[in-house]
Amino acid sequence: MKPHCKLYKGKLPLIRIVLTAILMIVFPILLSQLWAQSANMDYERVKVEDAKQILCGLDLAPDNSYLAISSIQSFPFYKYDYENKKIISAFNVGNWYAGSKVEHSPGGKYILLQQLFYLDFAVNKDREVDFEIIDAATGQKVKKFEKYHAVTFTPDDQYAVSLTANEVAFWDLATGNKTRTLKVANATNGLAVSPDGKLLVISHHTDEDKIKKDPRYKKNKDAKKVAIKYKQRISVYDLETLEYQYTIDELYDIIYRLSYSPDASVVFVLQIPHMKAQSTGSARQTYISTINMENAEPLRVGFTSQAPYEPDYKLSYDNRLFGVVSKGARFLELHIYDLTTGKMIKRFEQSYRLFEKTDGGMTMADSRMSFVFLPDNKTVVMTMGNHLIYWTLNL
Repeated sequence: MKPHCKLYKGKLPLIRIVLTAILMIVFPILLSQLWAQSANMDYERVKVEDAKQILCGLDLAPDNSYLAISSIQSFPFYKYDYENKKIISAFNVGNWYAGSKVEHSPGGKYILLQQLFYLDFAVNKDREVDFEIIDAATGQKVKKFEKYHAVTFTPDDQYAVSLTANEVAFWDLATGNKTRTLKVANATNGLAVSPDGKLLVISHHTDEDKIKKDPRYKKNKDAKKVAIKYKQRISVYDLETLEYQYTIDELYDIIYRLSYSPDASVVFVLQIPHMKAQSTGSARQTYISTINMENAEPLRVGFTSQAPYEPDYKLSYDNRLFGVVSKGARFLELHIYDLTTGKMIKRFEQSYRLFEKTDGGMTMADSRMSFVFLPDNKTVVMTMGNHLIYWTLNL
């Protein structure tokens, strides 16, 4: 060992200097990359004036003129000037203690509220909740749906389309009357109308006879059993004639939400595996798959979430980014992906440290965080307690 030490005698300090210099260069770069992914770098915390309750629903008006914000304890519901950061008007709506999810009709004339619960909807079962449609200008109730699976609008704002049991119904929003119906055997929770007004997509349980005849399951009895008992499919109908068109050649877990991209080219499928069919242990995992509706082919790009509730997800104004609410080890997070590649590019962790210096007290975050992309394509607004967080993406 002595010759070895003698050989490097006088060189060790030089080696240390070189290594230190390398670390001083490389470490900040790695740290900056990690910090950029956690992304709590450029944000503004805004109190929604006199709001005392947790804010749980958020949606941008189709004309970009305001944000619609719902809170727990059923009221108030705010129309909010997001540029000047002040309330435009407030309504008492819903009468739901745990608040509601918010969604505008395509033309912006109506707002759809979906009831939320403090305890999640029944695990492994079809979702049955209350929906309410209000006039966006006055806040007046237009139509209420009790214990329905899904409700959406037609692109012209003339009809609400509802799903309950095996019935899809069309409701004239001017009169409140049911105008026509479609029976879909074993329908579940997913319902969406294409933005071009041509198609209607509906989720349903698998057909046992078709699964038995499918060559992919003839030699795998276990897979066939799982497919019949726990998997679902998506079928497409002509919106004008209500005639069946085709079924997407893919099996999905329990589908809780279907939605179209604005250009009608992609359908997003929010699905949660049955507890007995999931492969990730006891932790709940939500998957959002994508379907190319131009050729009815499932796409490889997909997204995941570990949010304890059905997570909010949205597209950016220019349709380049996809955001979804998730949960980390301790706190809720907002994940931002490149829609084309499916690669996560930004992450915001809603740590309670964001509120350490808040004056006058604050309301803790709710597990059903909601968010929107603003039209500038670089700012995200999200709910946290009785505040809004304005997050600049800096892409």
